[in-house]
Parts: sequence; structure tokens; C-alpha cells
Amino acid sequence: MQAAIVSTAAAPPIAGRIGAWKHQRPVACRRTGTQRQVKHCQQVYVRAAAGADNTTAANGNGNGNGAVAPVAIPTRLNTIPHERTTRQFFYQQTTAGILKAVAAGETRISARCVFPELNTEFDVYRIGTMLELVREVVTALTADGKRVKVCVQQALGKGVFMGLPLSLNGVMRIMDKMDWGEHADLITRGNMGAAEVESADAFVLISPQNIVGHSIMPILSEMADAAEGAGKPLILINPKLTDIQSAGGVGSVRGRQGRLDFIATFVTAFHFRLLYRGAAMHPIMGALRYEYGGPWEVYRRVELGPGVESYDLIGSFDKEPTPTLITDAFRAAWDRD
Repeated sequence: MQAAIVSTAAAPPIAGRIGAWKHQRPVACRRTGTQRQVKHCQQVYVRAAAGADNTTAANGNGNGNGAVAPVAIPTRLNTIPHERTTRQFFYQQTTAGILKAVAAGETRISARCVFPELNTEFDVYRIGTMLELVREVVTALTADGKRVKVCVQQALGKGVFMGLPLSLNGVMRIMDKMDWGEHADLITRGNMGAAEVESADAFVLISPQNIVGHSIMPILSEMADAAEGAGKPLILINPKLTDIQSAGGVGSVRGRQGRLDFIATFVTAFHFRLLYRGAAMHPIMGALRYEYGGPWEVYRRVELGPGVESYDLIGSFDKEPTPTLITDAFRAAWDRD
């Protein structure tokens, strides 16, 4: 079936198109004295796309046959440290998406799982959680006999300007002391580069990212090309490949389209991130989730009472939704309350 789409439109579409459009009254409209003040007031329409059996999945809530089944997302995600069950949920979800992509024959794979303990923008970032996630993924890959290499980018730059991102500093030393389980003999560790490709059957790269003054793109591109040529999957865990503008034209406008095209060659196996209002990191408004082969799902966090909350599915999309579509999904959900 087609995924339900929440969008903003100036007028309903012409009759006869697939799916029925339901008019929603304008949201966030109020009167102040004798003057009618309208804030973010738009005509919001919700298209409930018809399924193969002529049933509809209203707003992607998954009520019809073949509709999206909501996932029970753990709650209280602002409570740090997270409970072990919460971490295990995200480890298993990420691993499942990656295994599906590998089984489908994908060789350039990216997975992004950003809950508070894995968000490097927060001061609660925990490298132990990241390495537990990596171990879960690597252990699953070695279950069928694959040799897996876990790679951390090497220090970039020269002389006194050589360095690593803070979130990756000391990671290699920690991995050397980790217990990798019963398949430890199939797991090796190393840096990034095309020369690493011959020594394993699959590669897991931990959060490759640019730094001030230097780009990881050339090294990553060479390694991706070598792995793809050998038919071996290369998996990025929480990559941060956005440009960091620096002196000497590094990360500038020149060549940016080529870098964006390279990033687009990676297939998303799993994606989870929390949604916030504006630039503030509190409160949590909801979440965006995707698993390989399924739809992109928008969840809304609902407070049911003191200390009690849930995540309700309010929209699903065939492709990653834009911020505008996500906002419209929330507005339509608020309007139905």
C-alpha cells in the first residue's frame, strides 16, 4: 500500500485521485480582543492512501490490512542513565535493520541511532553505549562465519595539528580490552582506508566524521570503493559527514555537491532520532524511525499522566520526510485531539 502522507496544501486535489482528502480546521488560531490573531495558521489536509484491499490506513496508524504496525518505543528517554532494557531495544532494532540490508546485498550501508546516550551533542553521551551497540552488530554479522573488522578513523592532520574528534579519542584502546564473545577470533580492529579491505568480509566503521581543517571523505571514499569492488558490506554507525568549514577551503562550497552525492550512495538500514521543538533539547516532542524495507514513521510523545507517557504513530512516509511534513503531521494530530 501507499504510505499515508500528511501535507500542507492550498486547496484539495481534484476528484478521482487515489486516496481521500480530509479537511482539517486551521490550527493555532485564536482571537485577541477584537483582532483575530493567526499564528502558523494553515489549511492542513490529510490524505489517507488506499491499500490494496481498498482499506485505508488513516494517517499511517496501521488500522487496515497491510498497514503499518506501530513499534513500542521505550519511554522516559530523558532519564539518564537509560535502563538496560532501553539500550537493548535500540541495539536489537539497529542490528535487525543492518542484517536486512546485508541480506539484500547492499554494500554501502548507514545506520543512525541517536537517543540521548548516543548523541554526541549532549553531555550525557556514553562511549560504552556506542561500543555495546557495535558489539551487538558485529556479533550478529559473525554468526554466519563472516570475518568482521571494526574500524575507527585515524588521527587526521600533521604535526601539532594532528587530532581526533573528542568522541573517538581512546576508542581503539577501549576496544582492545573488550570481551567480544565466542566469535572473537573472527573480529579484528583497525583504522580506515582501502588497504584494510583485504583482511575481512565486512567492515563496521564507528562514527566517521570530519574535523576542523581536515576531511575524512577521501579516506572513506577510497575504502567504500574498494569494499564495493570486492562485494563486501561497509557499514557506518552514526556517521557525521556534514561539512566543517575551515581555512584553506576545507569543507567550503567548492566540491560540496560531490560530497553530498557520495553520502547519498549509502543506503539507510536503520534510523532513529528524537524530535524537539526548535533548538531546545527539551521536551521531547516525538521520534522519527525507519528500518530497512519499511516506511519512515513519525511518532508523537503523549503524556498520559505523571511519569507516564507513550509514543503514538501519527504518520508514515515512503521516503524520509522533510521538516515541513513532520510539522504538518504533528499539527494534524493536535487538531484531532
